[in-house]
Amino acid sequence: MLNLIPSLSIAETLFGGLIFAIGLYFLLRAVSVSNFWAAVLSGAIPFVFYIVYSTQHWAGGDVLAIHFAVFLANAGLLGVFGSMKQKKQAMHWGPKIIIGFFIFLVISNAILLSIAGRGLPQGLTSIFLPNPENQRVHTGFPGVMPHDRNKSYQPHLEQIEQQQVLGWHLKLHGVDELHPGKLQGIVAQIKDENGDAVTQAEVTLNFWRMANSRDDRVYMLEEQDAGQYAADVILPDSGRWVAEVLVKQGDKRYRKQESLFIGDE
Repeated sequence: MLNLIPSLSIAETLFGGLIFAIGLYFLLRAVSVSNFWAAVLSGAIPFVFYIVYSTQHWAGGDVLAIHFAVFLANAGLLGVFGSMKQKKQAMHWGPKIIIGFFIFLVISNAILLSIAGRGLPQGLTSIFLPNPENQRVHTGFPGVMPHDRNKSYQPHLEQIEQQQVLGWHLKLHGVDELHPGKLQGIVAQIKDENGDAVTQAEVTLNFWRMANSRDDRVYMLEEQDAGQYAADVILPDSGRWVAEVLVKQGDKRYRKQESLFIGDE
């Protein structure tokens, strides 16, 4: 399915949905829809729109539940507000405190969700977090590793030992410039223990999407020059990824992994 809906942050869908819901409520009241149905529709329609958005940009069941709870609570508050306005009653201080607490809860949840999904702004991380190597610090939640990626540790140790004996060196070029939804070239440069090019090898490049294996991508790299294997790749979304390169040459095997953070342009 074509990706026709642009990707938005959680804060944008949550606050944007609330603004749309409030505007929709007053519009429905202006065209003589009853207070009850105006409140119900102001909660249901934005949530239906978010469900449609989620079919192309799934953020998880917890995020879906938060949007449902916020839109439902907002519809309830609008219904109470409209009912009191109809009866020309002044709002008691108790409901005012509840409404204030609800607004605080929505704002704080949106901030926490935004930090979990995209991390702290780089300006804040450079101030509050240590960074002895002067590298960019990624504070977004990386997700959990899918069960099908869990491997026994002993074969991993054996593979490391075999690769140390093999003495090959592999370097990936282009991964630091990757952006979601953009076709870009990746080059793997492979050399043996003597610094000579490793030629006529079968090279596979895997991209693992943390906590969502449906986004995984597999590419076969073609040898463009001696020891240089290239392919054009495209990743569907930003966030934490793992790049894995598998090299086969006869009975020789080499494997390298590195963690990536793909940010928006």
